[in-house]
Amino acid sequence: MRLRILVLAAAGLAALVPAAPAQAPALAGAEAGIASGDLGVVGRAAVQDGGRDDVADAVTRSGLTIEGGRASVRASRTGGQATARASATAGGVSLFDGLVTAERVTRRATARDGVTDFAGSVSGLVVDGELEGDASEERSWSRGGARVTVNRDGAGLRVRLTRAVAGFASGTTVVVADVSAEALDGADPAATPEPTPVPAPTAEPTATPDATARPEAPAKPRVTAEQRLARGRFVFPVYGDVRCADDFGAARQIGAHEGNDCFAAFGSPVLAVADGTLNRVGTLPISGNRLWLKTARGDAFFYAHLSAFAPEAVSGREVKAGTLLGFVGNTGDAEPTPPHVHFEIHPGDKDAIDPHEVLAAWEERGELPAGGWLARYGTDTEPRPGALVEVRDFIAGE
Repeated sequence: MRLRILVLAAAGLAALVPAAPAQAPALAGAEAGIASGDLGVVGRAAVQDGGRDDVADAVTRSGLTIEGGRASVRASRTGGQATARASATAGGVSLFDGLVTAERVTRRATARDGVTDFAGSVSGLVVDGELEGDASEERSWSRGGARVTVNRDGAGLRVRLTRAVAGFASGTTVVVADVSAEALDGADPAATPEPTPVPAPTAEPTATPDATARPEAPAKPRVTAEQRLARGRFVFPVYGDVRCADDFGAARQIGAHEGNDCFAAFGSPVLAVADGTLNRVGTLPISGNRLWLKTARGDAFFYAHLSAFAPEAVSGREVKAGTLLGFVGNTGDAEPTPPHVHFEIHPGDKDAIDPHEVLAAWEERGELPAGGWLARYGTDTEPRPGALVEVRDFIAGE
């Protein structure tokens, strides 16, 4: 009898234990374009959640000529193992009335388990009449009123005008052979979910089923923005001893708080969380020293209250994940508070989401590219740029 009571008690305790949360489904997607930018899109292929797409195209228009090109993408989530590939090729390229030409531009992206690798080359490149030849590594030139970059991340050839050229305004940008791919392992999307037991309902008369009615398809699980960002490859925004408050939505002077405040010592390094482009680097009365970082995928990240900016923090500058952007402080309306960085996440450059779950995932992984600023700011004991140091009144003899 006693044994039976213990068994029943154990069964009762088991019933109180909540079921483990369902694993997010695997994610796999890819995009490729023969050309894109301010002069229009040429030959765009894209897949999401698996599949394949191929596009061939050519174009001749003002400022842009491509004699022939192809964009191809593949993605799979079979068995929860995600893979994605994207490739783009453009031949006979001429930009801005021959300011930049290339015989051939190719770029490839391969993604697996959260990691994306890029490869490709540019052949027969000519910049402002000077032959640069072939290149398979990242290189850049500033000549003839243009900034030309090859083999950087997903862009085979990127040209941005730094002054008006051939009737095109300064800032006009064209990317040739543009690719991206993302793959994150997860639950098998084809697996049949186990039914959740529910109490038997009270019997009621049921209507005769319509023989012509089609059964409703089960709802397709979707990866939320929080899940995608938490599982992707990102760097935590502050280096060193830091604590992020779970204060999204709290009341503030200008409305609900749209981020989390990450508290750390004055002058602690503030880092780019992902590869992307900086913009709106400057100072405002409330935000203090602030900047935005936007990725090629379109996600945007906002930093505020920095004590100072790093030399790399310039609007329009393309940076890598882990790049030093500035230093922790309390500028703007944060002056009465302990030093911290206000950090926001805007998936797709839209409304802010609660970043706490994402920040916790990034902090737990602790990913940080080695070298560079770390050798200077990560090991020494001197005050960091922008740090608050002790002030003494030597005239008074104190």
